Amino acid sequence: MKKNAKIIEIRGLQGLIMTVFIGVCLCAGFVIFPAKVAVYLWNHFAAGYLAAPFISLWQGLLLWAAFALSVYIINTKRKMVSFRSTAQLSEAEMKILMDRIKLQAEARRLNSMLMKEDIEKKEEKENIENKDISEKHS
Repeated sequence: MKKNAKIIEIRGLQGLIMTVFIGVCLCAGFVIFPAKVAVYLWNHFAAGYLAAPFISLWQGLLLWAAFALSVYIINTKRKMVSFRSTAQLSEAEMKILMDRIKLQAEARRLNSMLMKEDIEKKEEKENIENKDISEKHS
């Protein structure tokens, strides 16, 4: 560790006030001032020449944030979004895929046939029970 390293110490009320002052200055310099500039430029040029509506400070803050994020995303070395074509399937992979699709379609067809048979059996059973009940009551 360096012996000449300076450590910021916050002692007492004066140190706390200094920290708040530095925080407010940083916020004003990097957030509020650019937002006010964005509002001025938008209201002067866009509203004046393009008949766009006027914007408030909050909208200017959002405009500044969108601009700052855009610049950050454009200037990063590592790209978050990549545009490239996907690799084509080979003939063997395509054949395997088609076989799986055919197998799933056959399984779906068989399942629907079994479900229809089950429903018909239940209906027959209910009809028989209804006949038995009606015969008992007559």
